[in-house]
This record gives sequence, C-alpha cells and structure tokens, in this order.
Amino acid sequence: MKLKIGTRNSKLAMIQTELAIKIIKENIPNLEFEIIPISTRGDQDKTTPLYAMPSTGVFIKEIEKALLDKEIDIAVHSLKDVNSILDPRFVLLPILFEDKRDALITKNHKTLHTLQKNAIIATSSLRRMACIHHIRPDIQFVNIRGNIETRIKKFKEMDIDGIILAVAGLKRLNLDHQIDEYLDPSIIIPACGQGSIAIELRKEDQDLLSNLSIDSKKLFEVNIEREFLKLSQAGCHYPIGCYAKKENDQIKINACLGETIEDCKFVSMAFDKIEYNTAASSIYKKIKEENI
Repeated sequence: MKLKIGTRNSKLAMIQTELAIKIIKENIPNLEFEIIPISTRGDQDKTTPLYAMPSTGVFIKEIEKALLDKEIDIAVHSLKDVNSILDPRFVLLPILFEDKRDALITKNHKTLHTLQKNAIIATSSLRRMACIHHIRPDIQFVNIRGNIETRIKKFKEMDIDGIILAVAGLKRLNLDHQIDEYLDPSIIIPACGQGSIAIELRKEDQDLLSNLSIDSKKLFEVNIEREFLKLSQAGCHYPIGCYAKKENDQIKINACLGETIEDCKFVSMAFDKIEYNTAASSIYKKIKEENI
C-alpha cells in the first residue's frame, strides 16, 4: 500500500519526514510512501516575526487543507507547530522524540551568562525572549526568520552576538557541533512538544497506523506539555513554554506563561503518580494565581 505523505519543503522537514517513514516502516513494513512537499504561509513569509503574524498554525494550515482535500494521506509536523486544539476531523500521533532543549550559538564561544552586557541575540520567539529576559534583562533581541541554515548564515553576517535555536533541529541537520551552550530547560523553558515529530491523519483513517509502537514515557511527557498549552489557549503570540520530565514515579514540570516578555511568570512543580492526571491543570492554576 502506498501513501502520500505531506510535509513542509525545508531540508529539516524532509529529514524529519524520512525519520518518520523509517519508524512507520519498522512497525508496518508493507507501507510505501510518496513525499509531497507543501509550502506554508510561515515558509512563504520570511520576514514577519511569528508573534506578529495574524493567525496561528502558519506552518501547518496548508498541509492540513491538503489532508482534508485528500491530496495527501498523512502529514508530518514538528509537534511544536501544531495548534493546541486539534480540528476534530484529525488525529495526532507523536512518534519521535528528540532533545527538547534550546541551544545558544555565538561568535566567540560564550554562554548565556558570559555574553557581554547588552549583547544582542537573534530570535523571533517571545518564549525565548521572556526566559532570557528573566535572567539577563540587559540582553537585546533581533528578529531573524528563515530555515535553520538561513538563520545561522544571517546571524554570522550581522552585527549580533548570538542566536537561539532548537537542539533537535540542529542535531537532525548535523549542525550541533556549532552549539556553544545547551540551555537548561528548567530555565530556558522549551516550547510545548519541542523536539517531537508528529503524524497527523484524518480520523476516518486512524487505523492505518494503529500498529505503531510509541515510547509511552515520552508520549506521557508530551501530552502534559500539550495539555498545558491547551489550557492556556495561547500560541506564538504569547510567551509560553512547558517542559515535563518523568523520573521514576515523579513528573517534574517547568512552565512559563505571560502576555509580554516582561510579565511572564515561571512555575516549577513535581507530582506523584496519584496527581498525574491533574498535573497540567495544577501548573496552569499556579501560574494564573501569579496574577498574569
């Protein structure tokens, strides 16, 4: 059986799609795939900061439309690009989990703490800005858009000191040798679902991939992060992040949420087994009690 698999047309998206195909074939060897590259609004607009775009889902809407129109059979996304509230006509399957952290690349091999006063860092993420502002309020920010390779190239050509990028993307592109610092995810809190690759398919076709074997521990963590995102009803227009880590019988969660980078609130909590089902709502309630 041959399926058409839709994805963004960047190099990273293609690599992630090949990784997804490899995992699917390991579980369902009789499936074959044809990759269909799709250009999204987020790919077409290479200048507007993500937080300034008028709507969410700028990296998935065109792909979802192709899915509804049956131009493709399944879609591959970076999970952090997927809206918190899924269209009920779709099913989402996180299938591959990579390092959740953000990374700092600099011109002089600095860390976040050793960067000069009033250093300039490239990022278009309000979450990253808020987390950095929380510990280094002197740091300035500049917007750089484009795929990872383009952003690194622009950063090296511009008069700025550093750039923040996701570790997972750098690893998948074999660019992690450029990392100067892996940022502590309890301080620079990752996006909800960062590092994960997800398959999206029409609900009526969900049995196609029913035999997939998924890492239950990692899926549990991702589900908590996405539940927090759903409760907040926030997206790239707000600084929001959540990092869940399951260790033995405890789940430890770090989260941030605000309306601006200056008022972003940060919460850290740990939960035992009996509290697992309420962990995301407890974190959300705790942050709201901080009077955002």
